[in-house]
Amino acid sequence: MSRKSLELNSGFELTYLYDRRRGPVGRAARASRSGTELYLKLLLVAIFLPEGLSFFVGDFRLSVSRVLIFAFSIAAIQQLARRLSTGAVVCVPSDILAPLAGVWMMLAATVTDGLAGFKGAGIETIEFTGAYLTFRFLLGPVDSSVRLARFSCKLIILIVGIALLDPLSDKLFTYEFVKGITGYAKLSYDGPLAMKADTFYRDGVVRAMGPLEHSILFGAVCVWFGIVAFTTFRHQVLGWGIAGIALIGVWFSQARSPLLGYVIGFALAIFYAASPRFTARWKLVGLAVTVVLLTVFTFSGSPVATLVRLSGVSPEAAWARQAIWDTGGPVVLGSPIFGIGLNGDWNWQSHGALVSSSVDAFWLATAMSYGIPGSALILLTIASACWLGSIDKSPHLTPEEGRLSVALGIVITTIVLLGFMVHFWGICWILIAVFTGMRANLAEAAILRDRAARAAQTMCDPIAGGIY
Repeated sequence: MSRKSLELNSGFELTYLYDRRRGPVGRAARASRSGTELYLKLLLVAIFLPEGLSFFVGDFRLSVSRVLIFAFSIAAIQQLARRLSTGAVVCVPSDILAPLAGVWMMLAATVTDGLAGFKGAGIETIEFTGAYLTFRFLLGPVDSSVRLARFSCKLIILIVGIALLDPLSDKLFTYEFVKGITGYAKLSYDGPLAMKADTFYRDGVVRAMGPLEHSILFGAVCVWFGIVAFTTFRHQVLGWGIAGIALIGVWFSQARSPLLGYVIGFALAIFYAASPRFTARWKLVGLAVTVVLLTVFTFSGSPVATLVRLSGVSPEAAWARQAIWDTGGPVVLGSPIFGIGLNGDWNWQSHGALVSSSVDAFWLATAMSYGIPGSALILLTIASACWLGSIDKSPHLTPEEGRLSVALGIVITTIVLLGFMVHFWGICWILIAVFTGMRANLAEAAILRDRAARAAQTMCDPIAGGIY
């Protein structure tokens, strides 16, 4: 049997060979893992439940998604232990960095805020590290990640439909509906809503938000799943349809940064589709971005404002971001190791351009909460899921798995870039870990299947072609 015959584009034959090599125990484990897809779909639905449906257990505010992530992360650790005993695991750098990020978050918060900080950081660690472990080690056999991506993209149709009820009803429909059922209210919502502040209104129209906690978060989610659908299922109506629906969602969110993310993400997706034989495409993109950044930071006295304005965002928003970095940067440098805590006060009033303590920059906000090491560990976790290289051309991944790996890489790129001008929390915080875990899982799958193909080749009779 030739090596070429073992380059299994569909993946099903390779899975058979791999399971045969591992024996009945391996096949039973695979069957168990394939059965987790339903539970992961349930978790994806739970992630999008409104904040108002959360509940208290003692001093902890819990949500359905947090409870499920905690339970599933324990199952993921057990799955990892079983696979370690058989050697059927590949260490992706993010596998080490994700737990380290969680440990550092809890340590830093405990140092700055004591027990209260430990509890707050513990919840965020469950959401981030737990979600990563869940989607890293509980994904099942061939195309499991693709099926979950397809389900998620269809789920976004419902999310966008619900969000559009906000501008249509001229109120935050989901928030008001849940408040009417549970009584859950937020002063940070009710006050600005009564004054029709820019936070929730733009040009006199309510900004679409749906079950998420902010229109920017809703716009970001639309961008991410629009990219996943367009890149992974570009030969199907589903891919183009979700991309269009995502654009509608971004437009009605009236959030400029997600619109910029949509342009960047789809430009990269189109560039990828248009250059199938250009293997150095991402090096070229990285070089171009590096040149732009070096030029701006070398010659501009206000580099953040310059970059934001070059991105097409309004001058007012650009200077507001610059003010946040100018004021928050010294705060981080004043406490670089552990930060100032989750609820640390910072002297935002010292800058006349700032009207609140909101930090509209994910990387700056995490550095303020957990110190520079905490922010760096989160960034490295996200980026290192792609450190094993481009896998879209692997003969051991299905075509859709390969395109999904690229889609997740593009999503991670938009997260990193937008993280300098918007803050991610809640649902988006969890989804960042979900995308990272899925990308790492695909990298491992490509390597394990290649190993299985090589092992199966050595087991083949070179004359009769049989398997011993």
